[in-house]
Amino acid sequence: MAAQLDEAEKQILGALLADFSERQLDAQQLKKVYEGPKVSSLISAICSGDDITKVDFDIAFDDLAKKKFIKTGPWRPYENEPGSRIMVVGGYSLKEYACLTELGYKTARQAPNRPAKAQRIVNNLHISGGQFTNLQLAAGEVITQKMQSSAGADSEILAKLIEILEKQGQVVSVDQRSGLLAAINHANEGDGKTAKTTLEKVCGPVWDSVQPVMWPIIGDLLKKSLGL
Repeated sequence: MAAQLDEAEKQILGALLADFSERQLDAQQLKKVYEGPKVSSLISAICSGDDITKVDFDIAFDDLAKKKFIKTGPWRPYENEPGSRIMVVGGYSLKEYACLTELGYKTARQAPNRPAKAQRIVNNLHISGGQFTNLQLAAGEVITQKMQSSAGADSEILAKLIEILEKQGQVVSVDQRSGLLAAINHANEGDGKTAKTTLEKVCGPVWDSVQPVMWPIIGDLLKKSLGL
């Protein structure tokens, strides 16, 4: 029987599942405390609207930890005072980042536990000379990082296409994001056939469902590129 989760809990698990899938982590990562999204980033993403408050988030976050759906880190050992006769063994989490457990992953994958609207974590990175928003960053022991850049109107269109897929219950991977951006680029170049083929490949089995909504967006790009 699926666990009964409230919307705040679903949002947290959904964001952690999206991060896990986009970074293409494997089952071994779920057996330990891998470095997931920062808790501050989760709060910013999930409490961005009026539906879920910071209090809702804190309660849900603690409940998920008690249920062993999530873990936090990094772990810091207790520091014993020099010369103390009492030695305390163990440690505690600094709760700087959160990650899924095996149980949390299974729970997040169950249909009843998918959030009403999936939230994406936004990372802001300052690199000498400017700030880059929506830059997807990965962290962990073994990482293959793929990044694509988009700006202005193309960035907004990419976000729209991703949102359409997410509403179909899809967790959009890094490769899918790259494919969507490629379709946008083909449309900007006036190559409608390749743009459509690329979209079909990215969307897979949900293409028939999303085509009536997604294709008109690409169609507008084609018209502009052809001067229509």
